[in-house]
Amino acid sequence: MTGAISQMQMRYVAEEDRILFRVNSTDKQEFRFWLTRRYSLLLLNVLNKHRESDVDVSTQVDSESKQAVRSFKSNQAIQAADFKQEFSEDAEMFPLGENIPLAFKLNYKILGSDLHLGIHPKEGQGIDMVINEEVNPTLTQLILQAGQKGVWNLKKPDIEAIPANRVIN
Repeated sequence: MTGAISQMQMRYVAEEDRILFRVNSTDKQEFRFWLTRRYSLLLLNVLNKHRESDVDVSTQVDSESKQAVRSFKSNQAIQAADFKQEFSEDAEMFPLGENIPLAFKLNYKILGSDLHLGIHPKEGQGIDMVINEEVNPTLTQLILQAGQKGVWNLKKPDIEAIPANRVIN
């Protein structure tokens, strides 16, 4: 992706039993992927690991304090997000093509306070983006809301289940 992220949307599509993940960039490109329940869980784990790496969270001495700081920061970010704005349909380019690929590979690396996230199909081009600490809770919320519509019972991620800086297939 050449431009910065402008908007993200996740919408459960019952006919596919998948989440349609759409990302618009500031340079009017739209990237689309189908997310399975399994992939969504992996993505939630990665996002949770990123939130846990936040200095404000990781420097807390006990789990209650860590949870309090994590919740406070997540709530602030979600309150600042605009969930009511319509997703823009004015994309001029679809770099991944008109057919929506199934997300298969998940690459990530946490560098400082940023999550470098790659979503790729089994073959072909994917998307690489940088998720900061303010966008992370919003993306997490979008996944949970879409999964809820599919009655996927997405639960709190287990951050121990996935090692840092890894490629997942």
